[in-house]
Amino acid sequence: MRALRLRSFPGVAGRALGRVLALRRKKPAQDAALVSQAASAIREYAGQHAALFEREERLRAKAERLENAGTPSESAHRRAERARKELEAGLLALREHFAPSVGERRRAFDQEVGRLYPGLAISGR
Repeated sequence: MRALRLRSFPGVAGRALGRVLALRRKKPAQDAALVSQAASAIREYAGQHAALFEREERLRAKAERLENAGTPSESAHRRAERARKELEAGLLALREHFAPSVGERRRAFDQEVGRLYPGLAISGR
């Protein structure tokens, strides 16, 4: 029995050490130029379509306010959802223009959208 334990110890120790080191590995750093380009494209789009962003924020706030007050409104919720979908569709179109194929440019774009507008979900589509 003792010999069996000694032989299996290096394997167990190696796996445990591998797990610890895997947890410490960091994600590869994004190219700062790509992140900057994505942020610029998103800011330019937001400037050109400010009314869409304001409308989405206003309708979402109204739906939340009504729900918190105890009088949820299905129509307010649907209007807020439509505004959010319009905004997401516009950002998806911008992403297709900015990064036509899956890769580093698309990941940088998705990361910036998530950072700037955490309530929107465009990644994975």
